[in-house]
Amino acid sequence: SPFVMVFDRIGIPAAGGIINFVVITAAASSCNSGIFSTGRMLYTLSQFEQAPRFLGKVNAGHVPARGVTVSAAVMLIGVVLNYVVPEQVFVWVISVATVGALWTWAMSPVAHLGYRKAVAEGRAEPSRFRMPGSPITNWIGLVFIVLVTCFLALDPNTRVALYVGPVWFAILAVGYQLTKSREPA
Repeated sequence: SPFVMVFDRIGIPAAGGIINFVVITAAASSCNSGIFSTGRMLYTLSQFEQAPRFLGKVNAGHVPARGVTVSAAVMLIGVVLNYVVPEQVFVWVISVATVGALWTWAMSPVAHLGYRKAVAEGRAEPSRFRMPGSPITNWIGLVFIVLVTCFLALDPNTRVALYVGPVWFAILAVGYQLTKSREPA
């Protein structure tokens, strides 16, 4: 940690140890909270038949243990990657998260364009709030997102996200189709 190095160099090595303790404790707390909240989310999605049924059960202590276990198992992939490729794993994880964020942000202008079309065709009620500069601002946003995606492709370290992203979306699509096939006709 840069903070630890600063305290060591100014002659207060104990402060570095305290900072390390605080950082490790905060990371462990965040990890714990992430595992449990993801487990709870998987449980809730299962209740609404948007995740596998086996995740929709709680143990005797009313903890969604199966969801927590799946969440921890997925997190374990990160631990293994950190062991196997410690130099690249951080960039890989951030790049894959960036693809998810880009997808999320891209869906907003796409949805707004669809909404505008539905309003024009009389299939939706117009909103009192108008998006400034629309539809040009929708297209500017989408062009920016494509540009960021191109920048990911230029760097070999971040390019991995463009390989993993489509695989992840395919897994989600298959899961969605399996979920839809369970619904009554």
